[in-house]
Amino acid sequence: MEHNRHGDILLNDFQDFISAHYSDSDLSVCFEINELVGSGEAVSLDSFLFLVCIDGEVKGDIDGIRYELRANDVILCRPNRLLSDISHSADFKCMAIKVSQQMLLSILPVNERLFTSNVHFAKYPVVSINDEDAGRLRVYCSLLNAEAANNGNRYRREIIISLAIATIHKILYFIDKYLGLNGKSQLKQSEILFGKFIELLSDSNLKQRTVNFYAEKLCVTPKYLSVVCRRTSGRTASEWINEFVVREIKKQLKHSSKSIKEIALDLDFPNLSFFGKYVKAHLGLSPTQYRKKLFE
Repeated sequence: MEHNRHGDILLNDFQDFISAHYSDSDLSVCFEINELVGSGEAVSLDSFLFLVCIDGEVKGDIDGIRYELRANDVILCRPNRLLSDISHSADFKCMAIKVSQQMLLSILPVNERLFTSNVHFAKYPVVSINDEDAGRLRVYCSLLNAEAANNGNRYRREIIISLAIATIHKILYFIDKYLGLNGKSQLKQSEILFGKFIELLSDSNLKQRTVNFYAEKLCVTPKYLSVVCRRTSGRTASEWINEFVVREIKKQLKHSSKSIKEIALDLDFPNLSFFGKYVKAHLGLSPTQYRKKLFE
């Protein structure tokens, strides 16, 4: 399978790019991603990706935004985010777990805090943990690594799945801890609503750009949704929608070989002129100028 940075954005399987130590339809576990790193490939996964940096550092873009991951850093990448321009240090070591959305929801029933975590990870997908907590997490990584390498074990699949679930729970525990969510007796209804709004935006194909559309999906009035967004995040619902739309436009302009007109149609803008005005208002350049600047 061949891709280039400016090729059409495709949804890819984890195992197409990485020789996973264990992989099935819902779960993949890997302890080396050197095949992906530095390959120049742009990768979009249909599942959640948990990556723990054990040593060294790795740099890469998520939907065009640059992030750096160092030892003791954890990253949670949501489905359909585009990973690109990845590089790493010579001593880079990690553990990566790819888990389907269906499986993650099945092991986290009615976990309202996951919605709040999504609010954070919509903008800041990296969490740094201290040495003591990182040491605890490495115990889980070590056990999972050992079992993934044990091909002769009759119960290998069951053990790996159990350890992976335990590791994911531990990671989410640390995410809660470092986001200050531990100890909250109950989330406010406004926080839950805002989290669900961000969840919709994250999963949306972003062909809908009106507050009315998302308010209807959430069974509230547009005015109430806007008030909740402002009180919870300091930003309006429209501002959040525009941020996600602009992020998608940047991704398409950089990583898709589609024409400007095709991108406008794909994102359901009424015409090319409206799309051009929207891009210039938010990026300061026309779509053509912005794409040209990306590849200068």
